[in-house]
Amino acid sequence: MNDPEPAVSGPTVSVIEDPPVETPEEASPPEAPDPDAVEWDLVLPLEDAARLGRLKLLAKLREGRARSRAVRMVWHDGPDGALAKAGLALVEQRSRWRLEMLRPPAEPLPDATWPPGTVPPLLAEAGLMQELAPAAPPREQPPPVFTPTLPEPCIPWAAFEGRALSLSLRYAHQPVELTVLQGAIRTVMREHPTARMRISGPPLTTTAIALLLSGEIGLAVPRASLAAEAIAAARGGAPKPRALGAPKLSRDFTVAGAFDHIVAHLSDVILYWGPLAAGGEDGPEPVHQMRVATRRLRSALSIFSRATASPSVAQVDAGLKALSKALGPARDWDVFNAGIGAEIGHAFAADQADGQAVARLLAATERQRVAGYEALRRFVAAPDYRQLGIRLAALAATRPWEAEIGEDARTALDLKLEDFAATVLQRRWKRMFAEGDDIEQLETETLHAIRLRAKRLRYAAEFFAALFPPKATKRFILRLSELQDKLGTLNDGAVAADLLHSLQGGGTERAFAIGAVRGFVAAIGGASRAGIADAWRKFRKQDPFWT
Repeated sequence: MNDPEPAVSGPTVSVIEDPPVETPEEASPPEAPDPDAVEWDLVLPLEDAARLGRLKLLAKLREGRARSRAVRMVWHDGPDGALAKAGLALVEQRSRWRLEMLRPPAEPLPDATWPPGTVPPLLAEAGLMQELAPAAPPREQPPPVFTPTLPEPCIPWAAFEGRALSLSLRYAHQPVELTVLQGAIRTVMREHPTARMRISGPPLTTTAIALLLSGEIGLAVPRASLAAEAIAAARGGAPKPRALGAPKLSRDFTVAGAFDHIVAHLSDVILYWGPLAAGGEDGPEPVHQMRVATRRLRSALSIFSRATASPSVAQVDAGLKALSKALGPARDWDVFNAGIGAEIGHAFAADQADGQAVARLLAATERQRVAGYEALRRFVAAPDYRQLGIRLAALAATRPWEAEIGEDARTALDLKLEDFAATVLQRRWKRMFAEGDDIEQLETETLHAIRLRAKRLRYAAEFFAALFPPKATKRFILRLSELQDKLGTLNDGAVAADLLHSLQGGGTERAFAIGAVRGFVAAIGGASRAGIADAWRKFRKQDPFWT
């Protein structure tokens, strides 16, 4: 989808004035950063930013006096938003110009992942816009693919104006710098108050402080960078998602780099859909997409467990499991009401007596759906969800698992990604046929187990698809998806039966309506078996694309 034109272009110049003259001390370039340090860029509610000075936690960690200064950042682009369309942001601050990433690139650079919640990668920096040149690459990362071609003319689009409150902290004998930006993004047509917190220092220490603070205030991983918020405000819309759908890899990734990228990408997807899913105002799709991303990410943690299994990864997996549990009722009732519930409601609509019983049952299922969304809303608003976002970001940004794994895992990390992928895929392929080749006579519970194995194999195949011949890979995933869909129809019936079990006890009328639905579900399940057998035969003929 093409970016919309900015709400205003030329008039913006008259609103955003030239920056005031700064003292030589203010204008001096920053010192070279510690290559081992991490700088978090987190968002917090304005009311929490205002009460930071009263937090006992910070009072215990502070060293020295707080420092405050005025901050002004101006984002520039061409009249048609050429830089933003290319995923770039050009910002002027303190008499210096920086070219940064606006969002992660569609085609990721191997081992150069931009995890959510961290500052944008710097592509170029100079004292004058015309002098911009590619910046030195971060440690252990390849140079950015970037040619500093700036649009002509390059005009101001938006500005952030406010103050920065800086605190020096010490936690676990480690120094940490905390800076709170509080102010507003301003354009010609609108003003958008915002607050950000940047925490820089040793990786484990900064993560620990972010987690502690997120338990007391609404500190969280943002869905977009400050630059993306500013550009979106100038356009009059919301920032573009940093990532959607499934992640992509290439042969050039290392095993660790592939893990980082998949975790960062799917964390972005989860964080993007979170508020939309909890709001419940955009239909069932946000919950569906959030649950798919959560399942993909849990599958990824399992896929890479041979190399990254550790307490840090296990803690993240536990958080994702809790999120999946919170998403379950909302999604299951969505599927039931829009599918089996709607069909049986239509089937009984003409029957006055029995139709009323079914209608009252469906009204009860709708109340359950609403209750599921309310429970999800509470979960997303709670500290555990914010802390899960920080832990997910830290998993990709700081690799806490590297200090926790053993020698066997380090050996797995040294493998070529193709070899690692082939081993994973072969193991999951064999599990598909644990009950033999004949699927037609298997019990429903066994078919559900095969469905789960099919889903895990498909996730792995999708993750590693770009490493192998595309034609064979696409055909394999297609056949596997068809099998999974057929098995899913049978599973929908089992889920419906479990959901209806929770509604028992409403008298004979309710019992009749539940019985009618169960009979409908049983008929669907019986009809689906022929489709399952056919999809299984087609899938069984597929050769593994990784051998």
